[in-house]
Amino acid sequence: MAKFFGCIQVGEYTRAISEKRGKFHKELKPGCHCVPWFCGYQIVGRVSMKTQYIVVRCDYKTKDDVFVTVVASIHYGVLDVPDKNNAKKAFYVHSDPKSLIEAHSFSAVKTAISSYTFDQLFEKKDDLAVTVNKKLTENISADYGFGNFKTLVLDIAPDEYAKRIIRLTNAAPKMAVALTGATFPK
Repeated sequence: MAKFFGCIQVGEYTRAISEKRGKFHKELKPGCHCVPWFCGYQIVGRVSMKTQYIVVRCDYKTKDDVFVTVVASIHYGVLDVPDKNNAKKAFYVHSDPKSLIEAHSFSAVKTAISSYTFDQLFEKKDDLAVTVNKKLTENISADYGFGNFKTLVLDIAPDEYAKRIIRLTNAAPKMAVALTGATFPK
C-alpha cells in the first residue's frame, strides 16, 4: 500500500537515485521518503555506500628485467561528501565501476612495479601500496565519485626462471662446501 502512495524506504549504507521525468532529481539518503510516481518521480537505482574490494593480479617486469606477479587487494567505496553528489557520479558516469577501478589499479600497479628493482620490490611493499592509493585517488575520485582507496599487497612472486636462478644462487655456497670437503676414490 505504501508503494501505491509513493512512500519508499532507503536502507542504511545506501543511496537511492531519484529522477523526475527521466532527469536526475536528487540522491535520497537512508530513511523514509515520499516519491510520488503520479507526478513523474521514480527511483531508478540504488548505490551501496559500503566498502567493496577487488583483487588485481599484475604480471610485469621490474627495473632490472625480472618478471614478477603482484597480487593486490584494493578496497574502495563511494565518497560520502555533502553537496558533491558522488552517488550520482557512481551511478551515472560509468556502467561498470568495478572494471573501471580494476583497469586503473592494474595500470597503477604496473607503473609502480617498473620503478623498483627486484630486491627493492620486496623491501618497499608498503611504498608500492601507497603509490597505488595515490594514483587511484588522483585518477578516479574527482570524476567518478569513488575514493577511500586502501591497497594491500598480498603476494609478490617472480616467474619460474627467476625462482630457479634464486634457488641455484642460494644452493651454490652449500654445494661448494660439500664438494671441497668430499674425498674422491683413487
